[in-house]
Amino acid sequence: MWHTSLFLVILSSLCLLTLSHVIASQIAPVTQDNDPRLLHQANLLDEDTTAIRGRITIWSGLNDVGVRVHVLFWAYHIHERPVPDDGNCYGTGAHLDLYKRENKPSCDMNAPQTCEIGELSGKHGPVYAPGEQAFEVLYPDYFLSNVPDTAAYYGNLSLVVHTPDNERVNCGNFQVAPLCQE
Repeated sequence: MWHTSLFLVILSSLCLLTLSHVIASQIAPVTQDNDPRLLHQANLLDEDTTAIRGRITIWSGLNDVGVRVHVLFWAYHIHERPVPDDGNCYGTGAHLDLYKRENKPSCDMNAPQTCEIGELSGKHGPVYAPGEQAFEVLYPDYFLSNVPDTAAYYGNLSLVVHTPDNERVNCGNFQVAPLCQE
């Protein structure tokens, strides 16, 4: 009888250990030591098929922790590949998702470390502006890195703007930009 109890305790412990490993692998670490000299900008393409225009600029956060994100333009995400030469936004792959979260359940703004790394509108809110007005916001993101060769680096990837039903309506690649531009 005590063998069964011991077995159940060991099995429960293993299950909890496995669960904690799975949960821990889905939580993004805060990035540190970002390069204060680097600024990246992605300009949306000038396409006849959409009226969506704008840009996103990202640079090192305070004390080089995380990054600061300036958005000028409904849903927008960093994707896992650059925009191909033909300008097809569907060629950019899925959202940047280093920890294989896969956006299920949906991103919770109150727990941004559990979201896909590239899920900017899920972590910081959707874009909304009335009529012909531009949308503009500045916020910190503690889970992206501007340092090449780090897991959370976005500088060689793309920005994709989505409609509420996830149709991709415009996109652009990140490029290093002069610091004096912003």
